[in-house]
Amino acid sequence: MSTPDGAEPHPPASAESSLATSSTPNPSYLPLHAEMRIVAERAYEQYKTRGDLNALETSIQCCRVAMGATEDDHPEKVDIIASLAVVLCARSKCVGEPQDLEEAISLHQLANALTPDDSPDKQSWLSNLAASIFSRFEREGRAEDLEEAIGLWTHAVELVPDSHVHKPTLLNNLGSSHLTRFKQLGKLEDLESAIALHARAVELTPDDHPDKPSWLSNSGNEHQTRFEQLGKLEDLESAVALHARAVELTPDGHPDKPSLLNNSGSSHLTRFEQLGKLEDLESAIALHARAVELTPDGHPDKPTWLSGSGNSHQTRFEQLGKLEDLESAIALHARAVELAPDGHPDKPSLLNSSGNSLKTRYERLGLLKDLGSAIKLYARAAELTPDGHPKKPGWLNNLAYSLFRRYERARDLEDFENAIAHQSRAVDLTPEGHPEKPSRINNLGIMLKTKFEQSGSLDNLDQAITHLTNVVGLTPEGHPDKPSRLYNLSNSLRERFNEASNVPDLEEAIRCSTHSVELLPKNHADRASRLRLLGGLFDTRLRSPHAQADDATHATEAILEAMQHPNSHPLERLRACSQYTDLLSEFPHLFNTTSPRLALLDAYKYALGLMPRCIWLGNNVRGRYASNELPVIGTVVNNAVTAAITAGEYGLALEWLETGRAVVWSQVLQLRTPLDDLRRHHPQLADDLYRVSQALQHAASYPSSSLPLSTEAHKAQPSLEGQAQSSHIYALEYEKLVTQIRELDEFKNFLLPKTLSQLTGACASGPVVVLNLHNTRCDALVLSHSDHITHVPLPEFSRTHAVKLLGDLWYILDTRNLRGRFRDSEQYDDDNRGQDMPGNGVRNDPMFRVLGDLWNFVVKPILDVVITLPTVTSTTGLPHITWCPTGPLAFLPLHAAGIYRVGRSVETIMDFAVSSYTPTLEALLKPHVQTSITGDYPRGLVVSQPATPGQKRIPQTTTEAGIVVSLTGLSTDTLHDSDGTVNGVLDGMETHNWVHLACHGLQDKADPINSYFALYDGKLTLSTLMSKHLPSADLAVLSACQTATGDAKLSEEAVHLAAGMLNVGFKSVIGTMWSISDRSGPIVMAKFYKVLMEQVRVGGELQPAYALHEAMKALRAELGVNKFMEWIPFIHFGL
Repeated sequence: MSTPDGAEPHPPASAESSLATSSTPNPSYLPLHAEMRIVAERAYEQYKTRGDLNALETSIQCCRVAMGATEDDHPEKVDIIASLAVVLCARSKCVGEPQDLEEAISLHQLANALTPDDSPDKQSWLSNLAASIFSRFEREGRAEDLEEAIGLWTHAVELVPDSHVHKPTLLNNLGSSHLTRFKQLGKLEDLESAIALHARAVELTPDDHPDKPSWLSNSGNEHQTRFEQLGKLEDLESAVALHARAVELTPDGHPDKPSLLNNSGSSHLTRFEQLGKLEDLESAIALHARAVELTPDGHPDKPTWLSGSGNSHQTRFEQLGKLEDLESAIALHARAVELAPDGHPDKPSLLNSSGNSLKTRYERLGLLKDLGSAIKLYARAAELTPDGHPKKPGWLNNLAYSLFRRYERARDLEDFENAIAHQSRAVDLTPEGHPEKPSRINNLGIMLKTKFEQSGSLDNLDQAITHLTNVVGLTPEGHPDKPSRLYNLSNSLRERFNEASNVPDLEEAIRCSTHSVELLPKNHADRASRLRLLGGLFDTRLRSPHAQADDATHATEAILEAMQHPNSHPLERLRACSQYTDLLSEFPHLFNTTSPRLALLDAYKYALGLMPRCIWLGNNVRGRYASNELPVIGTVVNNAVTAAITAGEYGLALEWLETGRAVVWSQVLQLRTPLDDLRRHHPQLADDLYRVSQALQHAASYPSSSLPLSTEAHKAQPSLEGQAQSSHIYALEYEKLVTQIRELDEFKNFLLPKTLSQLTGACASGPVVVLNLHNTRCDALVLSHSDHITHVPLPEFSRTHAVKLLGDLWYILDTRNLRGRFRDSEQYDDDNRGQDMPGNGVRNDPMFRVLGDLWNFVVKPILDVVITLPTVTSTTGLPHITWCPTGPLAFLPLHAAGIYRVGRSVETIMDFAVSSYTPTLEALLKPHVQTSITGDYPRGLVVSQPATPGQKRIPQTTTEAGIVVSLTGLSTDTLHDSDGTVNGVLDGMETHNWVHLACHGLQDKADPINSYFALYDGKLTLSTLMSKHLPSADLAVLSACQTATGDAKLSEEAVHLAAGMLNVGFKSVIGTMWSISDRSGPIVMAKFYKVLMEQVRVGGELQPAYALHEAMKALRAELGVNKFMEWIPFIHFGL
């Protein structure tokens, strides 16, 4: 993704006029106008050097007095008029008063009207008038102002010979105005004129001249701009050298020193972005910081220097991933916005840059409030900028982009419609021939394609294709964006073919896609995504009535190359693996002679090897869950496991299932993230790996189910060959670093999945049943102490059946408000909840069918096999089975499956086994808890929240807490009511073995990582829990609602509060699948802790699963077996 608009270097002002100097030579008596002029000059110099606004006000007042005290025919009248205009321009820039600027322009026009062309002062008055009109152009964006300013400066240059002392200044100003016109219209002749004019200004100025550094810096800006257009590295090197020379010639006390430092920092930043040398980045940060340091807060340029410093810190964050850099960038940009009044000419740019930094933090942390803040800043930037201003379309483009991203996350249609409206406006306001016009049309086309996907209206798709076709036509062959724009058009044409079966659309899509691939060098990072599309198009034609003989070969060759492309984003390669295996599975007869090819299981092995890299180590956990990677990984794993089971490779199937299960949780459980642990032991290696991985990820267009949009750039894009070379170098460096890391003793398995031999310890407390659901079959793999994997086919069950049962369960929960936010005896109607559906008899309760089908088609066939295994024994008489379900089965109550009748059970799993759940096999590879009557074990923490602010009262939590304390003994501490704060509970978890939470709990459907326990002073969220590590924790009892509900979109990821507690260190966790009644908690907990403390008194292994089993039997006996919704939700996770 390219850097948003607003990050380009800020050039120094084209010209800042000095006040006309009084010609009165120190008389003993001065007339009033002369005295006022002297005071005005001194005050203006004080403002220029110190940024003192009071001094500027004094200068203005003195100039007004001097002007009023001077007769119209006085020879100094014109000088005084010009001086007042200069100070008014300065105040306009500083405080943003447009009337000051208008008055200054009128005064400059008057000075020019009163001065003939042959006057030696004429060139100065022309230049000052041009500068004030140019300032109005910068504020309002009127093209006629820019043209007038260029004309005035041209006239001034023509009036003076090369030997004139002001000639370099006039050349400099004229050059800066040509540069501005180039940025507006994109005509290279303006840029070349600017370079020639500034070069001449430098040439005519000796090194000891005070303005020489400014001319050098402006010349550097032009060379940098030409580099950004043409990509010639010699221009960038010239820019860096010119800026460095400007800084070198300027002492720290010089008023222009901060501006020169800022520009030099920007050139180093650009060179870093091109060459990747960290010393350039560090130089940029130091130079920008020095510019800020030398500038007082009241100075009008201080906000711009702060913003430049923010840009350099943000770039370092993007390279090294250190959040402190991003936080610094956000703070610097916010301070810049704060210091600049709304009338400040750079205010919109500052708002835009501040929005960029917040959007970056959103991309990193996934906090929607950051994206919302960025949208407000972009909107304000657009609001402050008139329609004719050349930067207005850029602000609108960034606003539209961010609204579109928020729509992708939150699915608010208002955001989507606003995004399209702002993008359309950005396109309309961009003049024809502008270099950004194709990019903005491209974004509009992508949004319209998305609107088609949302609405199904072919009109939207037709409009999208029209725009994207236009973009391709506007993009010359050598342009770096040509391949991606062909790709976007091809994708949209394929979509229309799928809808309308128009064969010319498919043929044109293949042509565009082929051309896109042809234009990309072999090593380019985007090649896999382009090849995937091309292969998919041949696959589409293969499946159509218009198939051609070589479609299978073309599809396979393209997809295989995408799979094996080392420089491309691993997710694109994983998607290519999925395409390849689908082809191989569905059309095996077509591939007997196709070469090259991989066997099906070999292809899946290749895919599984890519997975650790697909979930980027640098993303935080929220970012990983919000990303597109997890559904793709889940699908590939599901297909791979099914293929392995079909081939009889049960060990391989189990390894693959574990690799895909809880990909993110495995990182949290193993090493917090592998990169964090590496950084603790080998910080340089970690930083190097992060830098290289980030570079690889940025090199490729971000893989997404939708087409990639772009934000505003104004940066040089390297050639396609240059991009490919960089990608290849980074890919080689990545592999070298990973190899180096794995040579370290403690990191031999870095980013490698566990093997079967490492997983067999998971069944230490009984067999583990892993369930795999696929569209074509359903199977169970039972791992037992014998290290033998038993395969149990479930031919009468299917994914469709599981989805139907889950739908029935959710209907029950919704009808009875059991997925709502409650744990309240007043809400929980004992007569209606947990038993009958409204209007139906008990016999018609769909829960009977759900539990019966789970028993008949899933649990009983498995149980029949498990109880015959020789290693299944138990001291209690019942075996312990740990379920590891996938897909829809992860949300169904396997532990309660059975045949029930009114008032009794006939045959249920609870009669034959004790059940537990686990999100992964690895979660069971912990030492078992050994209890002892000696010592103060257990140290318990009981948290009760009967009246949490903002929540419904649950008074029975006090009773429940009392029961727990009375049963567990004196070593239990309590945090009741207002003592139950977030920090208090977190601190308590670090010092106690057992934790009991009796409070409200909520599963956040929109953002599962934000699911929480409601405590007295706020929310204890899952994301907060995941930041903890509690190696001495044994048992967590979550007597709260929805603590093991999970998120249907992430069924392979076990994203719920119970899994969170398991993965922060607790070995056993009691949770609830849905909301529980207030009366159930005390009954369950009384029996649970009674049985548990008997285990403690006896000593040996702690068995919370058996204790919960007995507690559920007690609750069933108390309430009645058919009160399913009250006794079923309690479940055990872990050991």
